[in-house]
Amino acid sequence: MGRVIICSSKKAETPFTFLNTKVEIFTYEELCFYIYNNTVLISKTALSDKLFDWIRDELDMPQLAERLTGLSNKTSFAQDLLVEILSAGDYYTPEEVKTYATAWQKYRKLSAVQREKLKADGYLGYRRFIRAAIIYDGIIEQEDEIQDKVFLGNVYHNRAVAAANNLDTEDAKMYFLKAFELNGNEESLKGYFFIIAATEDITTLRSEVHKMGLPEEYFEDIMMEMDDSREDVREMTIYTMLQRAIYNRLNKDMTDYNKRMDIILADLKDEFRDQIV
Repeated sequence: MGRVIICSSKKAETPFTFLNTKVEIFTYEELCFYIYNNTVLISKTALSDKLFDWIRDELDMPQLAERLTGLSNKTSFAQDLLVEILSAGDYYTPEEVKTYATAWQKYRKLSAVQREKLKADGYLGYRRFIRAAIIYDGIIEQEDEIQDKVFLGNVYHNRAVAAANNLDTEDAKMYFLKAFELNGNEESLKGYFFIIAATEDITTLRSEVHKMGLPEEYFEDIMMEMDDSREDVREMTIYTMLQRAIYNRLNKDMTDYNKRMDIILADLKDEFRDQIV
């Protein structure tokens, strides 16, 4: 994901936008990078004449557009079209394209819930919290059929992150605790305590830590972890920003708390508008 995108092809005057993630693409290289790292979020319906026309007209790659149009009528798999795109230039080497195709063959062999989780995780990474939550909920509805409890716990953990980013604190608290019961992951337990800290006072937080049979040192570590995260970064997820605000509120620094909460609420409004489109 840290690959430097050096663009040698034509830059489009009008970008192509992947509607489900709101990512705009201007060059062939950017298109390849997006495909390579987001295949689970690209459906066959997204690979339509609109994309093919854009490749032909904006990227000036008519031969690729023609091949894609023909292949689209012959294959049922989006990934066959994506491999064709990746193979049309030299942004990825033939070996990298082969690795991509092999990885996709393995993906097809995953269970339906495993594939759905990967898709939801992708949306979570793009801050499409409502979309992610809907998919996670669909997996949770099938939990009686899922034997892998760690996998299910990780689903609950990520569902909690989605809830926390939408400020559904009661749901987030419940999901984090359920996640920890299933996966035993310390991060899930910390998430539970962060939500307690966000919705209660410092005395209640300490009490909850002790109720879980944890020592005073654990409570102090939680407070220290929030203290170490005081600097705001606008690119952070809302959940992470919320943790910063928690520390201010618990330490009665209401000026910074109110400032951070104003940012969070403004971001929430913007994200909600985006997610309902």
